[in-house]
Formats: sequence, structure tokens, C-alpha cells
Amino acid sequence: MVIGVIVIVTSITVNTFQYLTKQEAISSFNEAGSWEKIEDTKDIVSNEDVPSEAEKTSFDSKINYLVRIPKIDSVEPVSEGTSKEALANSLGHDTSTAYPGEKGNCVIAGHRNYTFGKFFNRLDEVEIGDMIYVDTHEETYTYKVKEIKVVEPEDVSILDNTEEEILTLYTCTPIYIATHRLVVIAERVE
Repeated sequence: MVIGVIVIVTSITVNTFQYLTKQEAISSFNEAGSWEKIEDTKDIVSNEDVPSEAEKTSFDSKINYLVRIPKIDSVEPVSEGTSKEALANSLGHDTSTAYPGEKGNCVIAGHRNYTFGKFFNRLDEVEIGDMIYVDTHEETYTYKVKEIKVVEPEDVSILDNTEEEILTLYTCTPIYIATHRLVVIAERVE
């Protein structure tokens, strides 16, 4: 019985810590500038300058974007890099890929379990045609899901550059087992 209580208390503590860390990151991003309502969602975007190239290529705890997926009630902070440190408290933008709003493939990775943070916990509920928004300090970019697939972990083709503005989100699947990668590909819409 004591072990059961310890497991429950530990789980609640980890979830609370992860939730508070995420909320703090989003609040920090939101405080960076002035805001306006975008589309028909309740979330916000800043008009402040975008980070410099040097800031984009090195990881720190700064949140540079927010990814909003209204279909699954998800607002997630995104930092630069996909290192263990970067993905511990946010989603991570693969710095070898395009940035939001640039021509090419913008790739963002994230965990989806209770051990590492449940940022993409409900990503498997996203369907073709759903909208995804990326809020930067400069503007909001709108994407529409055009493809969903599951690939092997060794399949790095999801990082390939494209001629169009594409947003690629990926995470481990199935949840808790993580033998494959769930990939959601969305194209930029005006």
C-alpha cells in the first residue's frame, strides 16, 4: 500500500511540475510583446522582433515559438534544438530545417508521455484537414494538415527540405512503447 501511495504521489508531482514549467514558458513568451487575437482561437501572438541567427542556432531555455493545435486543445512552447535538454521542457525545432514562415520544411519534435512531458500526448488525434498555428514573436503562420504517417525511427526523410512551406511535427508512437515515429505534415495556408 505504501508503494502504491508513493507511485501516485510521484506521478502527481511530476505532472504538476511539468504543467507549471510549461505554463511558465508560455507566460514568458506572452510577456515578450504586445498581443492580438488570431483566428477564432483564444491564444495570442507577439509583434516583437524575431531572435537573431545566433540565438536560433544555440539552445537556451528561451521559448521562440508556440505551436497551437485547436483540434486537441494544445498550446505548446517550442525552443531551438532537439537535444535532451531542449525537449525536457518544451517541443524542439530541428535547427537543420527551415524556420516557421520560411520556404522549406520546418520540423518540430516532442515527447508524448508522462516521463518526459506530454507535449504531443494527443497528436494521434489530429486528422487531415485540421489547422495548426505557429506563433512567433513576429507573426502567426497557419498550416493545414495534409498527411499523417508512421515511420521507423531510422527514417530521416522527414527532415528533407521541400520547395513549399511545410510544417512537420513528429513524436514517438505508440505511446509508452515508442517503437516508431508518428509524423504529421501540414502545408502553409494564407
